[in-house]
Amino acid sequence: MRISGLVQKFLEGLAEIIDSLNSEKEISYFNPTVVLTSAITLTGVAAFSYDFKIPIFILLLSFILVAVTRSSIISFTKITLFVLIWATLVSLPSLFITQGEILAQFSFNAIKLDISFEGIIIMITFIARVVSAAAIFTSLAFIMGWRKMIEGLEVLRVPREITSLLILLIIQLPFLLREASKMLSAREARIVKNVGFKDSWKVLATVVGDLFIRSYEHAIRLDRAIRARNLKSVKTIKNNEITSVNGHDIALFSISVLTLMSNIMGML
Repeated sequence: MRISGLVQKFLEGLAEIIDSLNSEKEISYFNPTVVLTSAITLTGVAAFSYDFKIPIFILLLSFILVAVTRSSIISFTKITLFVLIWATLVSLPSLFITQGEILAQFSFNAIKLDISFEGIIIMITFIARVVSAAAIFTSLAFIMGWRKMIEGLEVLRVPREITSLLILLIIQLPFLLREASKMLSAREARIVKNVGFKDSWKVLATVVGDLFIRSYEHAIRLDRAIRARNLKSVKTIKNNEITSVNGHDIALFSISVLTLMSNIMGML
């Protein structure tokens, strides 16, 4: 399979996942404000944890939440694996640039690389933090959906301009990703002879300019449509519409607070 084909599959899969998050959930297990507050808290704790225990606990908690609420475990696992691969690639240099007890050595001509024990610890810690932070936020987003998360932002008094832009971004991002995939297919079809990897990507890279132009034109049409309907702002959510708190909310918020306190006490 060509690299461009992998890119197209990735773009289409990402658009499909964003669309699934944009749909309204039939059953609301949690209060949007509580979920958003817990998501921010647990994501911050995972990103700034001091050892492996807390990230592993948060990672397990995210899988449990997805399983209990019957969300899409396949889509959630795909996102988590993608973050794992990306974090691994980013943290690879720490194996060789961190000084400490040398465990292995590699030589490539005149280049000598040393893998230290401290470098492995730093790499594993970084991966655990990144993966657990992404997993817990993604799991809560799967449970509530983007729209409910934005309702939580509105209850927290986030400026309406920001929430309106977030809504437009969530709606239009899948369209942008699918347009990019179609443009890649069209460019690839115009390559009539066998060319090298470098030359083919020179042709495919021209998609970027056309994509900016297409996005700008679509934004103008969207702005005119909004003005024609006199939609100056998105409907404001009243506080009494989503203030109900149940046992699930109390349990989730309690876990978030206890995890935060555990991390703070471990740092002291």
